This record gives sequence, structure tokens and C-alpha cells, in this order.
Amino acid sequence: MLLPLPAMAMAQAAAGTPVPALAPILVQSTASALEPTSGYLAQESLTATKTDTPVIEIPQSISTVTQDQLRQQGATSLNQALRYTSGVTPENRGAVATRLDQFTVRGFSAASFLDGLRVFGSRDALPQVDAYRLERIDVLKGPSSVMFGQGGPGGIVNQISKRPLTERLNEIGLHVGNFDYRRLDADFSGPLDADKRFLYRVTGSAYLSDGQIDHTKERRYWIAPSFTWQPNRDTRLTILTNFQRDPDMGSYGGVPAMRALTVPADGYRLRAGFYDGDANYETSDRRHNLVGYQFEHRFSDALAWRSNGRLLHAEGIYRTVYADSSGTGFVDPGLTLMQRRRGGTNVEMDQVVLDNRLQADFATGALHHTALVGVDFAHLDSDTLGSSFDAAPPLDIFNPDYRQVIPEPNWISQTHQRQYQTGVYAQDQIKLDRLSVLLGGRYDWSRTMSDATTLATGVTRHTPQRAKAFTGRAGLIYNFDSGVAPYVSYSESFEPQSGTDRDGNPFDPTEGEQIEVGVKYQPRGTNALFTAAAFDVRRKNLLTAIPGCIGTGCQEQTGELRTRGLEFEARGELARGLTVIGNYSYIDNAYTRDNASSSSPSLVGKAPTGVPVHQASVWTRYELQDGPLAGLGMAAGVRYLGTSAGDPQNTFKVPAATLVDAALDLDLGRVSPDLKGMQVALNVSNLFNKEYFASCWSTSFCYYGYQRSVRASLRYRW
Repeated sequence: MLLPLPAMAMAQAAAGTPVPALAPILVQSTASALEPTSGYLAQESLTATKTDTPVIEIPQSISTVTQDQLRQQGATSLNQALRYTSGVTPENRGAVATRLDQFTVRGFSAASFLDGLRVFGSRDALPQVDAYRLERIDVLKGPSSVMFGQGGPGGIVNQISKRPLTERLNEIGLHVGNFDYRRLDADFSGPLDADKRFLYRVTGSAYLSDGQIDHTKERRYWIAPSFTWQPNRDTRLTILTNFQRDPDMGSYGGVPAMRALTVPADGYRLRAGFYDGDANYETSDRRHNLVGYQFEHRFSDALAWRSNGRLLHAEGIYRTVYADSSGTGFVDPGLTLMQRRRGGTNVEMDQVVLDNRLQADFATGALHHTALVGVDFAHLDSDTLGSSFDAAPPLDIFNPDYRQVIPEPNWISQTHQRQYQTGVYAQDQIKLDRLSVLLGGRYDWSRTMSDATTLATGVTRHTPQRAKAFTGRAGLIYNFDSGVAPYVSYSESFEPQSGTDRDGNPFDPTEGEQIEVGVKYQPRGTNALFTAAAFDVRRKNLLTAIPGCIGTGCQEQTGELRTRGLEFEARGELARGLTVIGNYSYIDNAYTRDNASSSSPSLVGKAPTGVPVHQASVWTRYELQDGPLAGLGMAAGVRYLGTSAGDPQNTFKVPAATLVDAALDLDLGRVSPDLKGMQVALNVSNLFNKEYFASCWSTSFCYYGYQRSVRASLRYRW
């Protein structure tokens, strides 16, 4: 919201105090949903509707991770940030995939967004966002194509960048921890002129650490300058940039279940830090640079135009040796020689994403409308040099040699792919007294063109793919005086998929639809929100084998995956100094339609891997208000991960695990005025170093979760 007066002057005016002369142009940060939030509860969201709407008036589940939560829990990655969010299963591949953001929302993979624009990216050139860059993270649950185009039925995760501030901020942070962890953070912001027309912010970080998997390491360096220009109270332009290099980002392997989840007669079990790769061969060198903008102009109190855009270039070099998941995972019956494969990719990609929308606020009789019409566009241009995944020398688990002579990847293909998506959408938020109705619709056109060259023959295959889809959303919520707000909603999604049927016709997009009923409760006069939701999500048009078909074109779109579940979430300040986040999720995820073939048994009634049926967590922090230790914050958290399917046919389960986290922080300025601005903190995740499995994908491939992590930090603000 654009404000003509600063808060202090407004308070003076309300109190009858003479107000000093002010410059004619003053700036406040953008819509309140993007401003810094104090505590764990965000009152407004821009993600759910692309308008600044109170969360209590949105007829759909949305959870927000604030900057206070990120800092107090010591989160530095998206996966870590989502550990205490209902309906979300983070860290699907545990500690072996720090380089990726792999998680599910309501049992489905979810698309990542940055500042409302999709972050496209391949596995090996993923533009991963460091949590220190972020002001907050919004998790919108359920199909969301009406606002954001193609995506899965689980929802989206929108990461919102820090922006320039009107008040001066200078911050330096130093962090050290186990696994030889060292990190430096810096954040500087403020106005460049007296009238605050021009604002700046420069945020950056560098860290290096040993990986939690033996013989691996992590390195990251980035800087994110941003700039805001507001020539008058109705117009604002913000430029956001980031320049990042990740020269090393851990490993990407796993361990055979035969010596991890189960133990053979000799009693030897592969431990959580076991490395299945090769230290000389392992490579994950990524970099990305981006520049984006957010522009807003208000023509009047009733009409505003907003435009967002981003250009991004990313590169990735990937080399890997990893445990082969076929059979037992071992060459010999004694399970001593682990069979492995090798491969790699070189990836370059460029992205352009744009979103333009017009918002109108008006009334028709007793109905108040916030109407939105928009058009967005996305283009991804990528080049990928790909290899075959050939056999690599086996690894003796009792005497591992991690520096063997391993040939370079066998390059077999060069693929140039261009993807285009254009969508037009309309939405109306209608209010009648305490009843809010949300209606929206969208039409998308998607086009993909791939030119894949087989390097051995020089033959290039051109594959065009087109898709179009209409998606809709409807919901209503009623806000009682007591703070109780029951709601019901329906929403849809779509995802283009490649390939053709037996007649050569392109496959239709997969479709997602959700029915959700729930209630939100915000006790009057409190900074706390309690939510409960029940949902039924279906993903349709999945590819499945045609029974009896031999040869090519043996797939049809008759598969379906259904998720039914419950979610409960509580967050906010329950008493002075006491903040709490509590969650419980029940996810019944199973295939409801699927064909069987000689090589692929039917999955009907089976649950996908990596999705626990039950999850629960609670995080509690109390800050002493009085006495000699006033300003001391003490926090503890418990996370319960229920059992999940260990393989597609559900022949075994991954065991449940309970993890404990803890944190201490102290504002030294409240201890001594000479230390004003200084804060120390200690964060420990998996306090008791519980050895557990994040997931298994087959009877021979499992992923250990994170071991105990200890981080001590010193932050200085002035």
C-alpha cells in the first residue's frame, strides 16, 4: 500500500500534536504482504490472489514462513525452512541432495516461485535460492493454475525477496558449526536521498562446509543488489538482481536398502555418512545471474497496474558416480562390492518470465469487488549435453577407494529445447458484509520444441508439442465476529506432458482438481491463527501402459492418483514472549486408476514413495521479558515423520522417526548498553543425532536424513 505520510506523522496528527513540514514525496515499502513481518504470523498474502488480501479472508490453505522464523530456526535452505509447515514433506532425499529443493505438498511435487514468477530449471542447473535472500516464504496448497499457469495439484511455494527499506539497516552475521561450517552474511539497506525517493539494498552471503556425506563439500557465494525508485506516491519501480555461484554442493547418491534398512548376517550396516561416489569425479558446479523488476502505478484509488518480470541465465556442470539401484545394489552375493554407474550433464539455460495485471476496486450495490485481469508469459531456452549412465568400477564397502580411475561420461546426445507459455486470467473477489466470494478462470497456451541430436550418428529429431487448457477456481469464506471463518473451495491445475499416443497424437496435459473445506480462527485481539482443512485432490490423465501392447506407443492416459487428507496448523504469539508453531497432517495418497502389463504391475491402491501418512511438528520459543537475562530466547522443536512406502509396489515401509531441534539466542544489547545491536545464537537440529531414513525409492535405494547440525552465530546490527 502506498502511504502519503510516515507512521509517526500520522500518529502526531491523530493526537493533535503539530506536525512539522514534510517533503511532498515520501515512500513506504510495497504492499503490506511484502513488508517485514514481526513474529511468526503473516496477516496478509499477495500469493494466493495476487492482491493484498488478509489470510483470514482467503478460502484456501496458505502457510507463511516469516523472516523471524527463518532466523530463529537457523534455516539457510528452502527445505530447512519448510520443516515446520503443515502438509509439506521436505528433504525427500535427505542429506544427499542439498543441491536441490525436493519436497512435496499434499503428496505431490510443487513448483517453486520467486517473487510471484516461476523458477524454471533443470536438476543440474537449478537456480537455488538461499534463505538469507528472503523476506518470507508462502506455501499455497492445492491446484493453483488460475493464478500461475502450469503446475501440479499440490500447490506452489513462493519465495519473496528482501526489498529496499525506508529506514537504515546495516547487518553482519558470522556463523560456525560442525562439518567445518563457516558462513558470512551481510545486509545493508536504506534511503539514498532525504525525500526517500531512492532506496537501495545489498544482501550477500558466502559459506563453505564439509558435506554431511563423507568426502563431499559445499560452497556457495552470492550477492543480491536491489534498488527502488518512487517518483511520487502512486508510482514505484523496484529492480531485483542476484549473482550466485555454487562450485560444490554435496552429493546426489544413496545407499542400498540391503545394508542400510536391513542388515545381513555379518551385521555390517552402512551408516548415515556413507559415500557411494568418487571424490575425484564428483562435480556440481552451478551459477546463475538474474535481473528482475516490479513496477506499480496507481491511476486512482480504484485502479492500479502492476507488472513483474525477470531475466535469468543459469549454467551447470554435473558429474556423478552413484550406487546402482537395480537388483540388490551389489555385484556379489556377499553384499561387499557395491555396483555403481557414472554419468553427467552440461546445461545452459535462459529464462524470460513476465506478468502484467490490472486491478480495479469498485462496488455494485451492496457488493464490493476487487477485480483482476492479467496476462503472463514464460520462455525457457535450454541446451543440454547428456551422457549415458554406464557402469562404473564397483566399491568395496569394507575398504572403499574414493579416488579410482573413472572415464569421463560417454556423451550421447545434445538437446536444444524451447518452451513457451502464455496465459490470460481473470479473478473477482466479492465481499458482501462478512461473506467473501472468490471466482477465477484462466486459459493457457503451451508450446515446446525439442531438437535432440544423437552424437554418434549426427541425426537430429525435431519434436514439437502443443497444449492448451482452461482452469478455474471458486471459493467462499464467512468471517464471524468471533474470529471464526469457515470456508469451502474448488480449484484446478494442469501440466503439459511430452510424448504421443499410438496414433501419433500428443498427450493431453495432466489435470489436477481439489475440493477443500476448512475453518480458520483468529481470536480477536491476538496475533495467532488456527486453521483446519480437509481436502480431496485428484491428478488425472496420468500415463499408464496399454495392456497387451508390444513395441512403441504403448501408453495411454488412463491413470489417476488421489490424495485425501487433513491438516491442522497453529501459529503465532500465544502470550507475551511465547510463540508457537504446531502442525499435524494426514495424507492418504494412492493410485485409483492404472493398467497392468507384463513388466509393470498395476499400482491401483498403492501409495507413492516418500510421502508419510502422518506428520506432526511443534516449535515453541519463549523470550524472557524481565530480569538480568531479559532478551534470552529459548526454543525447542519436535518433528514426527510417519512411515512411508519404500517402493512403488509398497512391499516394505520406511520406518517412522522423531527428531528434536533446539535453539538459544540472546540480545546482548539488553544485557549491556555497550553491546547494543549484537546478538548471539546457537541452533541445533536433530539434537540427539537420530539416524533415520528420509525415504526409499526402491528395495535397493534409500536416503538417510540429516545428522545432527550445530551452528553458533554472532549478528551485529547498527
